[in-house]
Amino acid sequence: MTHHSEHMRMRPVLEKARAYDIATNPDPQAIFEAGGGGFQIWATADDHPKGWEELRLDAGSFSKPCGYVGSVHWGWGVDEHAEQITHLVLSTTAYILADQKPEKFTRYIFTKARGKGLTPIQDRPADITWAKKKIHWLFKQAGVPCPPIVVERGG
Repeated sequence: MTHHSEHMRMRPVLEKARAYDIATNPDPQAIFEAGGGGFQIWATADDHPKGWEELRLDAGSFSKPCGYVGSVHWGWGVDEHAEQITHLVLSTTAYILADQKPEKFTRYIFTKARGKGLTPIQDRPADITWAKKKIHWLFKQAGVPCPPIVVERGG
């Protein structure tokens, strides 16, 4: 396996993500934004993780009102002496929940670079559960077996 052959193996997934692109497709199932080595997942008023009820969503430059849920990128590993895509790496950040309900969906952290400040909750269980369902659905649409999904920060 080469990096090229592995990217070609995932090409149908990215093509489906582009077909279901939230920026251009008003279809209710269009909640993806493809990149070179993965994709982002967005929620809408009608299709969202638990806890997103009553949020105010904005379309911005997209085809419909939405909010960012998470990001998926290819996870690389060595299998049978060749580097290949062995898993998917999922990370979620509750930006819209943090913006609209900061008392519940942010926490204070301290870093040397930024000091003390509010940060959105990451890898919320409801966001992870919902995102995994959407990932499996996208891979099924593409006709590609879905690799195991690993949550980036361990949530």
